[in-house]
Amino acid sequence: MYNIENFELEINTLHRKRIIRVYLPSDYSTSINKRYKVIYMHDGHNLFYKETSAFGGIWDIQSAMNKWESEGRDGIIVVGIDCNQNGGRFDEYSPWINENLTEMLPTRNINTAGGEGELYIDFIVKFLKPYIDKKYRTLPDRNNTFIAGSSMGAFISLYAGYKYNDVFSGIGAFSTAAWFKKDSLIEFLKENFKEGTKVYLDIGTKETSDDNNKDFNNIYLNDTKEIANLFLNLGQDKKDLFLFIDEGANHSEESWKRRFPMFLDYMFQ
Repeated sequence: MYNIENFELEINTLHRKRIIRVYLPSDYSTSINKRYKVIYMHDGHNLFYKETSAFGGIWDIQSAMNKWESEGRDGIIVVGIDCNQNGGRFDEYSPWINENLTEMLPTRNINTAGGEGELYIDFIVKFLKPYIDKKYRTLPDRNNTFIAGSSMGAFISLYAGYKYNDVFSGIGAFSTAAWFKKDSLIEFLKENFKEGTKVYLDIGTKETSDDNNKDFNNIYLNDTKEIANLFLNLGQDKKDLFLFIDEGANHSEESWKRRFPMFLDYMFQ
């Protein structure tokens, strides 16, 4: 039987505590000499439990992983990191500041956000990963370490995957909120791109982060296509890039739950 362990850690550089949720495969407690690949995922509160989910929907990671393991595939440890639920999610999920948020999010009472993403990713790489590698039987090398998230979690995953290209060998970017600071993200990818990182991209055709912004559907879709083309133009091997356009899918945990097995199949085939 799988197990999910929850504990709290301090992000010292941001002076905040954070709940960490760790999925352990069904054979973890019995295969005591076995080590496991690790996926680090953002918005950990939305991964496992409806009770902790921000909007009631969850990825239901445990069911996807249980099915994966029942098909005879090696289990994977999934480390979920809760977001800053005190209004600072944008801050931690972007290294760049957006000073005109109301243009895209007219119904949100926030105009300036972002800028703490580098400190947040530094916490994952320099503190959380060593902690996880010591506490659990992981395969700690680059080839067995991955990072993934949705929306702003996808945005920061793309950043993390190339800022620490020596740590992560694969990126899962579900419904990337590139709109938050697209020019900065694209420039960063151009400057830091290296071959040899698998990138999973997906997007629905009915995505939005604010119903009052009628262009959001096209913005999400076109931005994701632009990022995919950017990777190809930078020299990404086609086998290391996956793009899925989900017809009719919206911006929700239910959509990401449905596509998560596709991510697993691609990343770990």
